[in-house]
Formats: sequence, C-alpha cells, structure tokens
Amino acid sequence: MRANFWGLSVVIATKKSVSNLVALIVIKILVVATTATCLAQEEENRVFWAGEQVTPGAGEQRSRGAGDSRRRGELPITNYQFPITNSPFPTEVVENPDAPGVAPSLQPQPSTPGEVPFQPQNLPLLPLGNQRQPGYRANPGITIINPSAYGKSWGSASVGLGLQTRTRFTNSADGVFGIGFGLGDARQWVGLDVGVTITDLLETPAADGTVSFKLHRQLPGDFAIAVGVQNAIAWGNTDGGTSPYGVVTKRFRLQERIENPFSQLYVSVGVGSGQFRSELDIQSDRNSIDVFGSVAVRVVEPVSAIAEWTGQDLTLGLSVVPFRNVSLVITPAVTDITGTSGDGSRFILGVGYLISF
Repeated sequence: MRANFWGLSVVIATKKSVSNLVALIVIKILVVATTATCLAQEEENRVFWAGEQVTPGAGEQRSRGAGDSRRRGELPITNYQFPITNSPFPTEVVENPDAPGVAPSLQPQPSTPGEVPFQPQNLPLLPLGNQRQPGYRANPGITIINPSAYGKSWGSASVGLGLQTRTRFTNSADGVFGIGFGLGDARQWVGLDVGVTITDLLETPAADGTVSFKLHRQLPGDFAIAVGVQNAIAWGNTDGGTSPYGVVTKRFRLQERIENPFSQLYVSVGVGSGQFRSELDIQSDRNSIDVFGSVAVRVVEPVSAIAEWTGQDLTLGLSVVPFRNVSLVITPAVTDITGTSGDGSRFILGVGYLISF
C-alpha cells in the first residue's frame, strides 16, 4: 500500500510537470510571435516614412546631414499633414504661418458644411456711447429762508455765509455766518440738525448770535417730516425771536433720470410761530401761528428754481451748484416781493459749503 501510494504520487507529480512544461512552451510561442509582429510593424512604419514624398517648409532643409540625431526606427517629427482615421471632424496640423518651420498650430475647420470657421481676433476696447458722467457732489437747495423737512445726520456738516444788500427799514447792508452739523440717522431712526448763526457781521462780529435745532425723519414714499426751533438759544440783540415750527416735505420724481430737465419737484408745507407770523401779528405782539411753504423745481441737475411764502411775504430765487466736484451751493434770491412786509424788495445771497466725513 505504501509503495502503491508512493507510486501514485510519482505518477501524479509527473503529470503536473508535463502540464507546466506545455504551458511554458505556449507562452514562449506567444511572446515570440508578438515581438515579431511589433518589429514588423515598426519596420513597416519606418519604410513608410522613409518613402513618403513631402515638400519641406520654408525654414526646413530637404534632407538631414550627419547631424541628424534620430535613432533607427524612430518616427520623425514634422510639420506636415497626416491623416487621422475614424474621426468625424477633419483635423489638420499645419506649419505656423507667423513663424514657418518653427512650431505647429491647429487650423480650425468648419464642423458642418457651410459653417464659417471661428477665427480669434484682437479687438480694441471701445468706450460706452451712453456712459453717464458721475453726478454732482452736492444737490441744489430746495428752500431759501424757510426750513425744509430734510436735515443733516451724523457724517455731514456745513458752513455758510448770508448777505443782504440792506436790512428791513434801513439802507445798511449786513451779513450772517453759520455752521451746522448733524447727529443721529434720519433714515434709520431720527436725525438732529444743529445750527449756529453769527449775526451782524458788518457791525460787531460775533456780538449777536443764535443756536437752532431740528429733529427730522425720512419716511417711505419720498416723504420727510421735521420739527424744530429757530433761534432756540440767542445772545446779543437779535430780531428774529424764538420760532418753533413743524414741516413736511414731499419729493415728486418727474423724470427717471436726474440729469434730465425738470427731473424733480419738492413741496414743503409747514406751520410755525415767531418769525413765521405775519408782520402785523409781530408788531401787535400777537402769539399766532401761520402757514409757510416752498416749491422747488430741479430745472437741470445743478440748478433749482424756488418760490416760497415765508409766512410774511414772497421770495423767489435760484439754487445753483456751479462745480461738479465741489460741494458748493450758491443761492441768489429776491425777498419781500409783494410788499406785505418790510419796506420793499431786497436782494439776498446765500453761499454754503457741504462737508461729508
């Protein structure tokens, strides 16, 4: 049993060795055949390229000399056409027309019959024909003597100078100087406009003056509302008196673009006491309340025409921003036109400069 067992083992081992030998022979035959096929294909390609009749480019020699470093069987690198089979789009490698014989470039071809191939171009940047210039740094005023419902908030301030050819019932000219600044935020909550005015500049400078306050709020729909006190604090000899008031201003957009003529209309209507009373009530020392109002039309972007009733008389004038990049506002006007107060018409002039920080 042992011998038979071992004999059987020998026979089985012999059959396995024969199978392994046969497998090695088959693999060797396949390797040899593949190598021969590759060498034949390489030789065929070499013969094909050697026998190809081509025309060299302007910058290439027809035949290479001893300096040709190509190894045997290596395919040459050229700038000539070669067909690509099984491709739905014709592709062509051509010599670079800008530098012949230097580098190949792709020649675009239409993908469908009749289609014009895309050709990239360098186009100059052209300015926009309707490009709008930046707007003016300041807006013209919408009132002359009367307060409006707009005012300064935090980040804005102003300095101004007012002149008149003569004061009421005199033949003497005079002037005032004022500074103002804003607190709060009229868009989000409420703004506080504080103004300090020095009167009688031509007689005794800084001897007379006042401080005024205005609380103002901007509302939806281009509305604004304000309450304030003109000359709330006074020193020296001032003739205006303390003047509380309330005012509402509405903006009407007449044109879509502000640079168009007659683009906006502002209407302000208010009630007040003190200097807003009629001259008769002031002379009679009657504590009354009167109505005042202003209308401003933005004739062109830097100019507004203004007409207003001060509670005593009519005032007509213009407000002009003379320079696009300078926050300067000039307001010439004529007041006491109708003769219901004072002793005749008077020319007044206001010059203001706006500051943002």
